[in-house]
Amino acid sequence: MQDTNLVRYIMKHDGIAPAELAVHLGVKERAMRDRIRHANDSMHDRGIIVYDRARQRYVVDILDSEGFEAWLSGSAARDAFDRLPSTPEERVAYLLQDLLSRTDWITLEDLASLLFVSRSTISSDLRRVEQTLDEFHLHIEKRPRHGIRVTGSEMDRRLCLANIAVEARLADDELGDADYHAMLDAVEHRVTEVLDREQYKINPVSHQNLVVHIAIAITRIRKNCYVPMDAANLEHVRDTAEYAVADVVARAIESAFTVDLPEEEVAYIAIHLASKHLIEGDGSSSGEGAKNLEITDEAWNLAAEMLDVVWRAFRFDFRDDAELRMNLARHLMPLEVRLKYGMVYDNPLLPDIKARYPLPFSMATDALGVLGERHDTAVSDAEIGYVALFFALALERRHTGHAKKHVLVVCASGAGSARLLAYRLQEEFSSDFECVDTCDASDFSTRDLTDIDYIFTTVPLERAVEQPVVHISLFLDETSRRDVKRALKQDSDANIKSYFSRDLFFPRCALTTHEEIIDFLCERCAAYDELPENFEALVWQRERAANTSFGNLVALPHPYEAVSSKTFVAVALTDTPVDWGGTPVQAVFMVCVARDAGADLEAFYRAMTGLLTKQQAIQELIDDMRFEVLLSELEGE
Repeated sequence: MQDTNLVRYIMKHDGIAPAELAVHLGVKERAMRDRIRHANDSMHDRGIIVYDRARQRYVVDILDSEGFEAWLSGSAARDAFDRLPSTPEERVAYLLQDLLSRTDWITLEDLASLLFVSRSTISSDLRRVEQTLDEFHLHIEKRPRHGIRVTGSEMDRRLCLANIAVEARLADDELGDADYHAMLDAVEHRVTEVLDREQYKINPVSHQNLVVHIAIAITRIRKNCYVPMDAANLEHVRDTAEYAVADVVARAIESAFTVDLPEEEVAYIAIHLASKHLIEGDGSSSGEGAKNLEITDEAWNLAAEMLDVVWRAFRFDFRDDAELRMNLARHLMPLEVRLKYGMVYDNPLLPDIKARYPLPFSMATDALGVLGERHDTAVSDAEIGYVALFFALALERRHTGHAKKHVLVVCASGAGSARLLAYRLQEEFSSDFECVDTCDASDFSTRDLTDIDYIFTTVPLERAVEQPVVHISLFLDETSRRDVKRALKQDSDANIKSYFSRDLFFPRCALTTHEEIIDFLCERCAAYDELPENFEALVWQRERAANTSFGNLVALPHPYEAVSSKTFVAVALTDTPVDWGGTPVQAVFMVCVARDAGADLEAFYRAMTGLLTKQQAIQELIDDMRFEVLLSELEGE
């Protein structure tokens, strides 16, 4: 915290107890007293922080009102210290920046002195620093009598620095003497000018990230820190369309900032261009969005592999969905660049995607396992989230065009009135009925009902039939409308309920670990249905690929591919939340999909998604722990 912020904080609270102030600063009381001494020295008799023994609080005494106000408004002489952080979050960002920017060693004592905190505080902050560095394949090297320093590749170091600049807005130190915002403005002007002239399209967020990466590159180059690249990799990048655009960007940057960018640095810019290109594409294959893009055979075939994986695991057949395959192929091209070079791509929509689209997220997780194996790396949830949106769109299209029912209207009052009733049914339930045919009551006994799903009749029927029969009025009054809607819903509910069995419902499970629950449910599923011996191994294969919890206290484990003879769900409810890959879970739904499952699964998945995304419904199920409540929630009651 700045000296001025420390003084303002004490004044705002009309004095503050030492323990409270230490907690706010995130330091021990001795380090807090060092901060107070520094602030008092900075005020130079204009004011002073003192301890009021009567109130047992630190307070601010103003000695020179005019001078104190001038000091409080800020001055250039204090700027260097004023940029020093004080809260744990600020210190972590500062330490990251300091350690990434230096190549020499520094001791913990020097860092503690620099930040006016204790050595133990620095040690605590460094544990969080190491967690962030690990995401970028960077590590802290420690050596006795030397101190610590960050080790790792220059590219990973820059990616981490850029991430700090974008997320924490604290890139000023790394940018040295240059004014940060002025430098970014200058870089942005050159980049925008070149990309517009070259007609190379990237979305606004990616554009800003590219500007930050180039600004970081300039400052690193000024310190003689360059990105190395082997000849084969450089040759590969040099042959891409992005390299030609990057070369024009590099020449503009060289001219504006008086720096030399060798081929490797041009390739570095090209990699960033390729990793950001068309990430927000609309899925079409024409127009401006696709101007610079040619889908490669490799991406097209990889998208097909992903759809095969989804079919094997979920029995959802998207293999002939050309639009989804095109969307995936377009997205895979920049995604593969990010995976190859370890680039982190943020996804601010991730929490909402997980909460609203658990099924598409699970599909995307399984599908991207193909890519993870190919690059020997785990695909992040942020990247999975973007791909989940493509599956959500594809599912919505399927739902909009779901299989409609064939209906037969039986009437005894003549062909004209029967056709009028059929017309009204078709108009009222157009989204549910594909075909509404008519039949006179006298002909019903010999009518072929093979393709009929529902029968609506205005007269009693003597013939016994398998199809649902609904009695309605000739004029389709409000009561008849309700009866039709109820029949459609009951038919759907009956199908959905058939996937759940009381024998596979386990409330108040006294299980306390992720592993215990998986083992327990796998054992119960094996007793319920004929499953292969490797069923549990297939479930764990999926669990290792990525977390199957999606928030809302729910987990959705399932085997890596469909292997059961029928589709069913085993449910375990625990008394207390269980840690599931870092997420608390109390309701576990193990989904087993039949090998020969067909289109009827769409209604099942819609009902499951509806349940899993309703926080109140899940909480009621956990609180009540009854099978009847589960069925009720699935019906949407």
